Amino acid sequence: MKLHEEQLKANKETTSNAVGIRKEVHTEQKPITVPVQREELVIERRAVNKSGNPSDIDTDEIRIPLKEEHVTVGKETIVKEEVSIGKRVVTDNKTVTGEVRSEELVVDSDGKTKVTDTRKKS
Repeated sequence: MKLHEEQLKANKETTSNAVGIRKEVHTEQKPITVPVQREELVIERRAVNKSGNPSDIDTDEIRIPLKEEHVTVGKETIVKEEVSIGKRVVTDNKTVTGEVRSEELVVDSDGKTKVTDTRKKS
């Protein structure tokens, strides 16, 4: 008679999953402060007590050019970060359990029958 037992045997199967990597573009309003200069006309008046000639009275006009800076906005693209993408193999240990059966020898004997078991001890 042969006694049998079950043993667990682990099998592995490989599955493939895909990971998508993409870039998203986000838009936001960003303020920038720029110092600008402009020229202002300054008029100083002083009272004068001099006599003048009536022919000096005329409508004179003087034009004074004034400069002013205006801001224009432009954009430039710069690289802010580099991303490297690769794969690596990581080994983990998984513990799995399963139910196993084994056969055992059962000896039925009358009370007077002598039974000797010569099983090898392992």
